[in-house]
Amino acid sequence: MDSQNSSPEQEKEGEQQPSALPILSDDDSQDTPDNAPSLPSSLQHEEEARHTLATEPFQAVLKVLADLERDDPKSAFPAARLVGLYRRLWESCVSKHIDDQKLQQGNQILKEASINLSKERDSLQLHHEKQLVRLRFFGQALESSRERLISLLDDWNYPFSPNLTRLTDVARGDQGVAYSGLPCPILTTNTTIDAVQE
Repeated sequence: MDSQNSSPEQEKEGEQQPSALPILSDDDSQDTPDNAPSLPSSLQHEEEARHTLATEPFQAVLKVLADLERDDPKSAFPAARLVGLYRRLWESCVSKHIDDQKLQQGNQILKEASINLSKERDSLQLHHEKQLVRLRFFGQALESSRERLISLLDDWNYPFSPNLTRLTDVARGDQGVAYSGLPCPILTTNTTIDAVQE
């Protein structure tokens, strides 16, 4: 009865009401204001990948909704709402998945950097220990060379100082023999010959 009493204008308004809900499409989601700042290439690539993963599974559903809106607008309205809810949920899952991948990649990079730093630290520690060993060896060699050089300089400056006492004793002994008053065998023989000749 109510449907019979309704005017054609009310029926047209009822038919147009379901189409009031906007159905998200790829063209609408890609629209950006002209004054929006341009993103770096890496961020832009990430946003494109995020958008592709979020919208690609719903391409077929959006086409079905477009056909349903032309054929039965009343049924298309609740279907579009349900698809919109699922799409938001899917976008949040995709965003979380991409963020998790970024965290895993960052952790992997940090892990590799930590391994490289550990290897470099071990190499530097080994090099430091080798340098300490060489430094101790050079220190000992330098000390030994210094002692030898000092000994050579002492011998050069005072060449007879160690044997000075011994040389003095020898000189004194020679003088004692020369002036001891004992007859020299050579002088005695010559004197005897001269006496015989006379």
